[in-house]
Amino acid sequence: MKIVLSFISGIIVCSIILFGLMILIPMRADTDNSGANSENFSQSLLNLLPDFEKIYRESLAMPFRKAESKIYDEDIARFYRELLSNSVLSEPENKAK
Repeated sequence: MKIVLSFISGIIVCSIILFGLMILIPMRADTDNSGANSENFSQSLLNLLPDFEKIYRESLAMPFRKAESKIYDEDIARFYRELLSNSVLSEPENKAK
């Protein structure tokens, strides 16, 4: 009999605690003013991150630009320049997007 009463009283106490927390947590969330600043805060965090797309594009294009400086034959250099200008690697940043 004691076990049944202890079990029932434990369920009642836990239910009261959970009910109280469900009431208090939304009330505290309404009084928190971080929601107004969250958009501004997230933008400032995004500004701290480096531009991975630009870094990736530069890492792909840099070896080809360095190779162009090593070409001494004018015909081959002109062909190589034309080939790079027709490829995606040498497009300006605003066109690549």
